[in-house]
Amino acid sequence: MSSPQAAPPTDTAPIDLRVEDAPAPLGIDVARPRLSWRLAPVGRGVRQSGYRIQVAGSRAALLADEADLWDSGAVESGSCAHLPYSGPALESATRYHWRVRVRLADGTWTAWSSPSWWETALFDEADWRGAAWIGGPASPGDPHADHTAAPRFRCEFDSGGPVERARLYLSGLGYSVAHINGRRVGNAVLDPGQTDYRSTVLYVVHDVTDLVDEGANAIGVELGRGFYGIRTDNAWNWNTAPWWSDPEMRALLVITHPDGTTSTVASGGDWSTSSEGPTRHDEVFIGEVYDARREQSGWSAPGYGGAAAWDRAKATRGPEGGLRVRPHEPIRVTETIDPVAVTEPEPGVYVFDLGVQIAGWARLTVAGEAGTEISLHYGERLDGGLVSIPEYGDFHTVSRPQTDVYTLGGAGGPQTWEPSYTYKGFRFVEVRGLPSPPAAGTLQGRRTHNDFASIGHFHSGSELLDTIRGNTRRALLNNHQHIPTDTPVYEKAGWTGDAQLTATTVSYEFAMSRFHRKYLNDILDAQLPSGELPTIVPTPGWSYEGAPGWTAVHGPTPEWDIALFVLALNLYETEGDVRVLEDCYDAMRLHFSWVESRADASGLFPYGLGDWLPPGGEPPEGPVLSATAHVHLMATQLSRIARVLGRADDEDLYRSRAERIGADFNRAFLDGEAGLYRTPGVEEYRQTSNILPLAFGLVPEEHVDAVVDRLVADIRGRGDRLNTGVVGARYLLPVLSHHGRTDVAYAVATQTEEPGWGYWIELGNTSLQEHWHAGTRSLNHHFFGSIGHWLYADLAGITPAGPGYSAVRFKPHPPEGLDHAEARTSTVRGEVASSWRRDGGGGLSMEVVVPPNATGEVHVPLLGHGVERVAASPGAAFAEERGGYAVHTVGSGVWRFTVAGRSEGVSGEPARAVSVR
Repeated sequence: MSSPQAAPPTDTAPIDLRVEDAPAPLGIDVARPRLSWRLAPVGRGVRQSGYRIQVAGSRAALLADEADLWDSGAVESGSCAHLPYSGPALESATRYHWRVRVRLADGTWTAWSSPSWWETALFDEADWRGAAWIGGPASPGDPHADHTAAPRFRCEFDSGGPVERARLYLSGLGYSVAHINGRRVGNAVLDPGQTDYRSTVLYVVHDVTDLVDEGANAIGVELGRGFYGIRTDNAWNWNTAPWWSDPEMRALLVITHPDGTTSTVASGGDWSTSSEGPTRHDEVFIGEVYDARREQSGWSAPGYGGAAAWDRAKATRGPEGGLRVRPHEPIRVTETIDPVAVTEPEPGVYVFDLGVQIAGWARLTVAGEAGTEISLHYGERLDGGLVSIPEYGDFHTVSRPQTDVYTLGGAGGPQTWEPSYTYKGFRFVEVRGLPSPPAAGTLQGRRTHNDFASIGHFHSGSELLDTIRGNTRRALLNNHQHIPTDTPVYEKAGWTGDAQLTATTVSYEFAMSRFHRKYLNDILDAQLPSGELPTIVPTPGWSYEGAPGWTAVHGPTPEWDIALFVLALNLYETEGDVRVLEDCYDAMRLHFSWVESRADASGLFPYGLGDWLPPGGEPPEGPVLSATAHVHLMATQLSRIARVLGRADDEDLYRSRAERIGADFNRAFLDGEAGLYRTPGVEEYRQTSNILPLAFGLVPEEHVDAVVDRLVADIRGRGDRLNTGVVGARYLLPVLSHHGRTDVAYAVATQTEEPGWGYWIELGNTSLQEHWHAGTRSLNHHFFGSIGHWLYADLAGITPAGPGYSAVRFKPHPPEGLDHAEARTSTVRGEVASSWRRDGGGGLSMEVVVPPNATGEVHVPLLGHGVERVAASPGAAFAEERGGYAVHTVGSGVWRFTVAGRSEGVSGEPARAVSVR
C-alpha cells in the first residue's frame, strides 16, 4: 500500500510506542495486542485526525516500507491509545516490528515513528514443547521444622550450534531464581507473582541470549515457597490453601540459530534435583535460614562435580490454573540504603536504623569463621532499644517472625548474602552473632517493590504537605508486591478496600495500568458463581460466607467489594481503556445482583466493616449507612459503564435502581430538620455519615448547604480535626473543596495533633500508619494515602475530563495560607501539569500544560475578583464565569493566566489585565 500523499512531515512524529502499555515487551500472550503512542509536545494546538500503523516481520522490511504483516492504511481517528492489532493471527515466540505515523488536524502527516517491536509469548499448551512440571522431595510433616530446604534443579545441554537468540520461559512456584552457566537470569526478585493458582499461574519470558554459549551449557533453578506452599499456621489459612503444594516449576529454553532452526531444553525427568543446598528454610512471614557451608559451587554450570549426588526430578501434576505471561512490572531491588545509625542496646547486639520504613530485606557483608551464625530480626519500631513487632502472634504461629539466619561458610574474606524468597516491612534490623563490631557496609537495606515508572510530581508551599506526600508514596510502594497489600509486616494480604481507596492516588504517582489490570484479573478469579467477592484477593478461601475466619467480612462488604468497579473505572478514566470495562462488566452485574438480594426489609445493607477505623475504635453507627451508600455507588457506576458500552437498557435499569436505593437511604438516614445524616439510635455526630452522601450525590439539593455546614461545624468544633476512618478520609478533603471550604480541608490536612497525617509526622514516621493513634500495630499501611488524590485533583487541580485525558480539567482550590502548589503526571497522551502561585498582592498566576492530542478546560480561581482582572495567553478562549472561576478552553501546549490583585500605591485602582504568554 502506498503512503498517503500529504504535505511534508512535521517534527511531531509519534514517540513512546507501547504494546499493552509496555515499551517493547518481551512476552505478550494477547491474541490481538493493543498499540499506543504519544505525540511529541512541539507547540500549541497539536491534534491528531488520523493514523497509519505498519507491522512487519523485520525491522529492515519496515524501514523499506514493506509492511508484510499488516498495514492499517489511513484511519480517520483521533485515538492514540489501545488500538488493537488487526492483521493476520500472530505466532507464538515471534518478534513483530511496528511503526506509526499520524495525520494532524491540518491534514499534514508526521514522519514515521522510530520502529519498535513486541514479542509474543506462548499461546497454547503445544507451544511448551513437552515441558513438564517437576518438583523435588516432599517437605517434612512438621510444618515448623527448620529443614525445609529450597529445592534446586539443574540440566546440562548442548546449544545445538551457534546462538542467534535464546529465550527462557519459566514458571517457578512460589518464587524462583534461575542461573545459566553460573550467571543469574535477569534482575527481578520474588518472581513470577502471586495469584489464585487454581485459576491463573504466571510465567516470565527472559532474554538469555548473552548467557547461552555455543556448545556445553547448564541451567539451574532454585525455588522458594512464596504463597504457593506456606507451611505455618496463620490467620488466613494460607497453609491450607486449595492450591497448596511444595515448590514446583516448568521451564522451556528455546535457542534460535542463525539459519532459523531451533533447539529446545524442556523441564522433565532428565533434570536432576537436590534439597541439600544452602537455603535451608524460607517462608514469607518468617524469613530465611541460609547455611553458606552448604553452597554447591558450580551447581548451575556445566561439568558440576557434585551432579552424581543429585536425584532425578519428579514429574508433578502442576497447578490447576491456566498459564499466562506475567502482565505487570516485576519486583526489583530499587534502592540500596545505608543505615543512618547503629546502636548496641545489649552487648554484642547491634540495631541498624535505615531512617525510613521500607519493604524488602537486608544485605549482610561479614567475615568470620565457618559455622558462625548471625540472625537478622526486622521491625518497624523499637522497644527498649530492640526490635519489637507487637501483636504478631495474633496472626501467626511462628517462633521467629521476620528473622533471617545466616551461617558463614568460612571461605576466607568477607561474605555477602541477602535473602531471595521473603520480604519484610522494617526500618530497624537487630543483628546478633556478628563476629566483630559492625563497620561501614556491614548491613544495607534493600528496598523492593513492583518497579513502576514514577510519573507524578507534587510540590507546594507547605513543607508538611510535601512530607505527607512523600510518606504516601513510600507507603504505596512498600505495599505493592505483585498485589496491593495492607502491610508488609503482618498480613501481606490484598485487601480490596485498601486498593480501591488509593487507586486514584497511586495512578497520579506511578504508571499503574498493567498492575491494576492484573489485579482486576485476580478479583475476577476470586469471584464465586453466586457473585460473591472476598475481601482479600487472592484468597485461600478466607472471607467467603461460611468460610472459617473473621465473621465481620463474611457476606457483602461493599466498601471493599467496590474495588472491582473503582479500579476498572479508573483505568477507563485515566487510560481510555474500554476493554477493561467490557471484561469486568458481567462480573460487576453479577456481584451487584448478589448484593441486592441481601437487602433487608428497609432496602438497606447492614453488612461489612463500615468506616474502618475512626479515632476511638469501632464506629458506633456500624456499617449500614456506609455500606448502603456504596451499594448506591455501585448502581450509579454500573449505569455509567452501561452508557459507555452502549447498553441503553442496562443504563436505565441501574439508574432506576440507584434512585430507589437513594430514596431508601434518605428515608432511613436523613434528618432534614437537623441538616445531617445519622444512623437511627446513634446520637453522636459522625463525619463519615455526612461525607459519603455529599460525595456520592445522595443529598437532596435543598439540604446540601445545611449538611456541609454541619460537617464544617463539627470539624471546627474539634479544633480542625477529622473524625473518620479510611472510608471517610478518602472523600473528606475533596468534599470540602468541592463545596467551597478548601480552607477547612487545608486545616485538616495540615493538622499536627492527633488525629491527622501531620500528627504522624510529629511522631517521626516516614510512612503511613494503620490507625490514627500512636500505638497502632502497623507503621506501613497505605489506605490513608487517599490524601494524595486531593493534593493532585483539588489542590493542584488536575483531573481527566474525558477518557484517557482526551480532555483535561484544571481546577485548583487555593486555600488561604498556602502561597503555591504545583503538580504534574504523565498520561497516555503525554504530560499534564498545573501550577499556581499567589503574588502577595491578592492576585495569582497559573500555568497549565495540556498534552498533544488533548484539550483543556482551565478554571482560573478569581479569589474574589472579577473576570476583567484575568489575563490569559493568546488563543485561550474565555467560556464563562462559574462558581468563582473564570473558565477558559485551550488546546495542547503551555498556557499562562494571571489574576491581578490591587497594585500597591495606586490609590485603590485595580491593575489592568493584559495578555500573558
